Amino acid sequence: MLRAAFLLVSALTTGVTLGRKAIDSAVNRKKQSLIEQAAQDARQRIRGHAEDYLRESLTQFVQAVFIKALLLIAAWFFYRVGLYPHPVFSGIVVVMLAVFLIRDAIVFFPTGRLIVSKLHGHGWRPKRAIGETIAARVFEQVLDEAGEIKTGRATHIMLALAGHKMDELTQDVARKVSEIARETSWNDLRPFMLAAAGKFVTLSALYSAFVFILLRTA
Repeated sequence: MLRAAFLLVSALTTGVTLGRKAIDSAVNRKKQSLIEQAAQDARQRIRGHAEDYLRESLTQFVQAVFIKALLLIAAWFFYRVGLYPHPVFSGIVVVMLAVFLIRDAIVFFPTGRLIVSKLHGHGWRPKRAIGETIAARVFEQVLDEAGEIKTGRATHIMLALAGHKMDELTQDVARKVSEIARETSWNDLRPFMLAAAGKFVTLSALYSAFVFILLRTA
């Protein structure tokens, strides 16, 4: 009788163990699928945010350059029609350029301070600073989005049977997604950054050439 009971308990224990392994395997497969999908969504979101931000920044830069050029042309036109002599025109241009520089410095200061602080915090290595910044943001976003998902009692029971907890699972997914974002962020953002830098440099060069020609023809 004792031997039969022992065999029954052993059989049940083995069944539970095999069942737990099956559940654990299913949970791990689902977790890996979630990580891959979340990482793909995060990369697309990062590229989308970067493209929107750089497009908006470039638009604001073009508008500012256009307004500056119009003001300089207006000063040049009034000088040409004889409203004031050349020394006054020169003084107006100098004041305008100084105001433009101060305005640009004020507008760029918040962004510049953020960039300097991030670079300083990561050993003045741009690639690492970008990766760490994006990884931290992605980690928080994944946690926030996971917190909005409602899970039922059955889900918690299945996770418990597999030796998992919902909070730990969410943290693990968020951590691994952020690691993927950290490793891929530079390659994802580099095309947008290079394209934007090229456009900013080209427009700045054209604006500088315009100011030079305007002053030479005065």
